[in-house]
Amino acid sequence: MSQQWDAIVVGLGAMGSAAVWHLAQRGARVLGIEQFSRGHDRGSSHGGSRIIRFAYFEHPDYVPLLRRSDVLWKEIETRSGAKLVHRCGVLYGGVHSSEVIAGVKHSSQLHGIAIESINPAKIGDRFPAFAKCAEPIDEFLFEPDAGFVRPERAICAMLDDAQRNGAVLREGEAVQEWRERGEYVEVTAGGVTHRARELVLCPGAWTQELARTIDVPLVNTRQVIGWITPREPTLGDSQVMPAFFLERENGVPIYGVPMAGDQGTPSGIKVGFHGGGEECAADSIDRVVRLDEVKAIEAAFARAAPSVAGAVTASSVCMYTNTPDGHFVIDRMPGCQRTSIACGFCGHGFKFAPVVGEILADLAMHGQTDLPADFLRRKRFAQD
Repeated sequence: MSQQWDAIVVGLGAMGSAAVWHLAQRGARVLGIEQFSRGHDRGSSHGGSRIIRFAYFEHPDYVPLLRRSDVLWKEIETRSGAKLVHRCGVLYGGVHSSEVIAGVKHSSQLHGIAIESINPAKIGDRFPAFAKCAEPIDEFLFEPDAGFVRPERAICAMLDDAQRNGAVLREGEAVQEWRERGEYVEVTAGGVTHRARELVLCPGAWTQELARTIDVPLVNTRQVIGWITPREPTLGDSQVMPAFFLERENGVPIYGVPMAGDQGTPSGIKVGFHGGGEECAADSIDRVVRLDEVKAIEAAFARAAPSVAGAVTASSVCMYTNTPDGHFVIDRMPGCQRTSIACGFCGHGFKFAPVVGEILADLAMHGQTDLPADFLRRKRFAQD
């Protein structure tokens, strides 16, 4: 038996790295276990950028959590000295009655978030990339305080800081087994059994394999991302072009992130579809991007932003892990006294990582949290 811990965190993607960071800051003896390496590209926390936005069309109850997360992103940047967040704004487009446009307006009115309505006929004057947008959009909304975060850098910044505060990380070790034993939880990984007072599970797309007793049906889907080299590079830069989320006449919404001065690898405008995708298993997902998938991204982007349309010069595959209602689960595991879980972040979760980590640290150290996350408990699906 190895060293005894206050908490063990399994899975060091977005949420797990944030949980380790918070626990270490609070002086807990914390062990983090990751089956791959930090900042890896096998799950859902990679791809060079993730959009941050506050006028949340999915549910206005997310907004207080987003504001807390924004405070924490700034703290992570200060502590690490790394540039993580870019405030280029986010442009939304759709029809007046749509989930996106109506939802953004509702959240912004309820929580006092600044947004600007732009007539589609004038969009090219404000954002030249979207001049002559071919989608039937009734209204554009621009949120100036939004933008994007660098996911791999953020994960490494949190884990590096956690290690400076005493956290121990074991990378390249998959968990074979975990179970509660009275006052402790035992976790076996890499042939070694570790014991802790609390366990935090952040398995991402591996949730069903690692947390078989969770009473929430989850579905993994395969999502393809492309990076487009724009026809007019200056119009695709984050100084001119915002991140965007646009509804489409035929198909799921398209989203994108502009280029920035600290551009990572690969370069270009990042473009993908928000939703759809083939169901997949985390360990057997097809990671080869097909030609038809590349052409679909190019064609959709050419309709959305004709002025900067170009060819996909790099691509990648990631995963969404979806709950039935599209919202997260952050709660205790059913039938467990010392195990918490965070899962189902559905392609819109990374921006919440710092506050989710804070909630998980609260649950591990106090059994409850004062943060307004009750609407994300699993009780909406099943009762113990």
